[in-house]
Amino acid sequence: MRHVTMEVAKATGAAWAAGRGAMPVRRAGWLAVVVSLLLAGTAVVPAAATVIKLEPVQGTDSWDYSDCGYPVHVEAQFESTASLRVGKNRDESVFFVRARGSYIEVHTNTLTGEWFVVRGQSSYREVKATQVEGSVYEIASLETGQPFVIEDSSGRVVVRDRGAIWRHLLFDTGGDANPDAAFVDFLGLEVRGPHPGSFSDFCGYAGDLVGISDSSQRVTLHPRGTTGSPLGYSEYLPPSYGDDGSSPLLVFLHGFGESGDGSEEQLALLASTAIPYFIANDGWPDERPSVVLSPQHEISGDLSAYDACDGVEFGASCVMAVQHELGNPATGSLCFTPGEIQAFLSYAIASYDVDPTRVYLTGLSCGAFGAWEYVAEHGGSQVAAVVPIAGEGRPAWATASCSLGEVPLWAFHGEADDVVNPAGSIEPITELQACTSPTPRDARLTTYPDVDHDSWTRTYAAGAENDIYTWMLDQ
Repeated sequence: MRHVTMEVAKATGAAWAAGRGAMPVRRAGWLAVVVSLLLAGTAVVPAAATVIKLEPVQGTDSWDYSDCGYPVHVEAQFESTASLRVGKNRDESVFFVRARGSYIEVHTNTLTGEWFVVRGQSSYREVKATQVEGSVYEIASLETGQPFVIEDSSGRVVVRDRGAIWRHLLFDTGGDANPDAAFVDFLGLEVRGPHPGSFSDFCGYAGDLVGISDSSQRVTLHPRGTTGSPLGYSEYLPPSYGDDGSSPLLVFLHGFGESGDGSEEQLALLASTAIPYFIANDGWPDERPSVVLSPQHEISGDLSAYDACDGVEFGASCVMAVQHELGNPATGSLCFTPGEIQAFLSYAIASYDVDPTRVYLTGLSCGAFGAWEYVAEHGGSQVAAVVPIAGEGRPAWATASCSLGEVPLWAFHGEADDVVNPAGSIEPITELQACTSPTPRDARLTTYPDVDHDSWTRTYAAGAENDIYTWMLDQ
């Protein structure tokens, strides 16, 4: 039971945190006590009992993450106690939990050896679980104490949470026949007291403590209409820019969720994931020589053609196929189009001191689809290499077939992606590798078993097992 509940707690940690942003902190040890009670449901309580105390839980855990742009190893200790009280009317399937716990985690940047500590101690008072139907329960939990404290390696407190947080959610315990518990829906949050650590981006704190650069200080937002660019965009200039000759240029194309009108306010969305996120949180190495520009795609026009994709399997693949069939129109496209990518590249090459023979294109999801479509239409006229991640490349293959191989391509995809079909990367690269006329310059494919749509975080991070940055610069 304990092994199952630990895994459930890890998988649902973000839901319990409710708004903690990119938070690789698990806090799973003592939360697992609460989840284990939910898994067992009222069946764990003898019919004649009203209160049952669980044995104290102590343990250790360790894990690795690269959410902030660089590899971090965590060693954690936790302990907890809990008791359960059954409601007076057993027919209502109501039970209550009291739990106390503490944890401490040491986060170490494995590239630099720098470290910091995350710790907390909290009480869950009267966690009420009420049956909605079947094995689905509505849970109301009150957490008090200091659930989240960050200290630097000298012991200085960087951020401290304190006060009370009410969380309301739906949770499926799985029942006796199917013990696979799962988070269902988050219903709301009530906050009392200062909780800066629970509602701020974790990587912002981590970047200040163990970040690998000052890349956040080298970012400039260029809203649409303030430059000659057809799109609003974010700019990162490396420390070497302007020193010795022209710099390489890396253009990053975002996913659907970061779309916007190019205003300064909406350009801030770009920093919510992948390369712009790493740069904004000091996770981008100074030694990378490339200028990094991230344009923002705006969704506008008639989108009714995409209604056919509602509710279908791999809905994003459907959307991308529809956009391709529509001819990637200037308006009415949910993803980047070859035309806007070509226009932005032309602007960037003309406006920055960059080497036009070392221009590289990468993107995720909608951005990866745009990159595939760009190569199918424009080939290597402006770019030296392309890295599409979790994109749909089959329409591009249907259009350009073996001529896609004129540009070095390295595609990435999670094999468990249920948003964009993994075949969107696997099939075009496999077909391309079989081409003989012309023979592709370099066609690579990397898939990650058990990884869902987010196959980009581990690919873009410093220290990743696949060094796409060196590969691009070699082209």
